[in-house]
Amino acid sequence: MSAPASTSACSKHAFITAAGTDQRAPCPALNTLANHGYISHDGGNLHFTAVLQAVRCVYNLSLPLAFLLTFTGFITCGSFRLDWRALTCSWTLSLADLSARGGSKITHDASLVHPSHGTSHAPDRSLVADLLARARVRCGLTLPELAAVHSARISTLSHPLSLFHEQVALGECALAWLVLQDRNTGVIETQTLEQWFGEERLPLGWWDATRPVNSIGLLKARRTATEIGRLADTKKNRTI
Repeated sequence: MSAPASTSACSKHAFITAAGTDQRAPCPALNTLANHGYISHDGGNLHFTAVLQAVRCVYNLSLPLAFLLTFTGFITCGSFRLDWRALTCSWTLSLADLSARGGSKITHDASLVHPSHGTSHAPDRSLVADLLARARVRCGLTLPELAAVHSARISTLSHPLSLFHEQVALGECALAWLVLQDRNTGVIETQTLEQWFGEERLPLGWWDATRPVNSIGLLKARRTATEIGRLADTKKNRTI
């Protein structure tokens, strides 16, 4: 699924904020897709292929990476139904389902803009403000600075993340970096952070100037997550 080929095509996906009855997840990437209508705006009864195609199209992820991310969400929080009479099956997910907590669920503590307790369907304003305050110091976030934010969030916990949740958290940071960084400066601009994390919308000029030019692959995402983990550990060791 390719990006919209014209301005008129993009206009069909204008930003519409979530209503009180719409379901949302503790995930700015998916909430943004819903707010722009790339997946169902109400956030309910989403089908696997629809989410897979939207993630690939909007964020320019490779098929293996998009499949892994979508599969992980559906296998941990989705609903599989088999109708023996009609010989049909369905695999669906509602965005609110992703807020479920537990060792086998993908919601984790120390999220960049979501609280480390209870269910969360919208960004925490104090955490967004902290993220933006850090970014405004140098008009954006470099990769080491993003890792420092992650390290700061980890430091607020009274317990370590499980290995699974640690990898999920690092993966989310890596994807945010790879998807949002400026093509020329290699920095995530403050305005981009505010629009995507705070407002859960595509940054202005997304299709023309911000969307990654090259497809983001699984290995690149893995290497970036590993680097963020290394930088975060270095930051933590310096503060001990």
